[in-house]
Amino acid sequence: MSHRLFLLLCGSSLAAAIPSPATLDAAIRIAWANDPAVAALSLAPALDRAREEQAGLRPPPELDLRAGLPLRGDSEWSVGVGLSQPLPRADKVALARAQARLGGEGAAFELRERRRLVAGEVRRLWYDLAVQQARLAAAQRTAAELRAFAATLQDRRTAGEVADADWDLLEGERTRANQTLLVAEAELTGAQARLHHRLRLASEAPPSAGEPLETLLDRPLPASNAAARPEIALAELAVRRADTAVALARAQSRGDWTVGAGVDYERRTNDATGHLEHEPRLSVGASAPWPTQRPANRGEIREREAARQLAEANLEARRAEIAAEVGATLAAARASQPVVRQYLPLLTAAAQLPLRLKTAAARGEVSSFQLAQARQQRTALEADFHAAAARYLTLLADAETAAGLVPSQP
Repeated sequence: MSHRLFLLLCGSSLAAAIPSPATLDAAIRIAWANDPAVAALSLAPALDRAREEQAGLRPPPELDLRAGLPLRGDSEWSVGVGLSQPLPRADKVALARAQARLGGEGAAFELRERRRLVAGEVRRLWYDLAVQQARLAAAQRTAAELRAFAATLQDRRTAGEVADADWDLLEGERTRANQTLLVAEAELTGAQARLHHRLRLASEAPPSAGEPLETLLDRPLPASNAAARPEIALAELAVRRADTAVALARAQSRGDWTVGAGVDYERRTNDATGHLEHEPRLSVGASAPWPTQRPANRGEIREREAARQLAEANLEARRAEIAAEVGATLAAARASQPVVRQYLPLLTAAAQLPLRLKTAAARGEVSSFQLAQARQQRTALEADFHAAAARYLTLLADAETAAGLVPSQP
């Protein structure tokens, strides 16, 4: 209970002290620092060190009490007390400590796996925030351009040079642009709130500014390194544990020695005098295991051998599954990357067209309908680009998470 309270207090103090992150790596590190599961897994090595220490302790000595009473008559009896000490085999103790030590190594791999999963969650939220910021910037630019264009046409409309139908068309565009702007603001607020709560920041902390979408689109694809996944290391550790368990079971098939010594008091009749006398005696003893060709725990040995075969099969299965997962996610991201980049020159051309037509429209050389079509084409192309970028960044986040890509720990 005290550990839980300590982690809770530490987590709350960290959340209040850590500012909003400026980069993805900083956001992931903040999520690690504020994640209770990461803090709990950090305490596991102490438990495993205690298990290793216990496995190396020798069993305590045992107190032996002995007594003998006659079945017929009451002339003779004996009592004795002594100590006996089990002597476990050195190889058995070494294997028990090795098994406990392997359990401690598993906590480090579980911590790495938890950090990988947390990094994947933060990465998806961070990429979504960048897309929402780009959508809001595009909506703000479109709304501002329409307001400026309407202001330039206001005098001409008062003079009767602009038809009511053209003005109504422009007002419809402005209404749609304003609604799109409100939706983009709401989606950005939601993206910031999701990231804020996932990082477990204090409520008074400012929302994260994120990174530009262009910067994230230029991120290189991760290398296909399935062996870097902590799950592979965990599966390999399970095989080593199974090997140690088999060796320990075979060592336990050979029993331990026990040695002891004590003092016995025997009351007996002196044959010469006929009087009762007490005679102390020093007793020593030893017990050795009975030699046998078939171990008494042969069923346990077979069970642990079967567990080792199962662990080896699970290791090969995990390697194949992770390799397939990494390959599939990288292939999907690699196929989507050039499609997103092809939008960039199209966006540049679509943004220049309304600027060229706006001057001509002010002179009356281009109709308002043609100018509206050019603006709608740019708006539709931007929406398609943002949707394609969101899909690509989702694939990129899955690929980076599958490849086990995490920032270095501070």
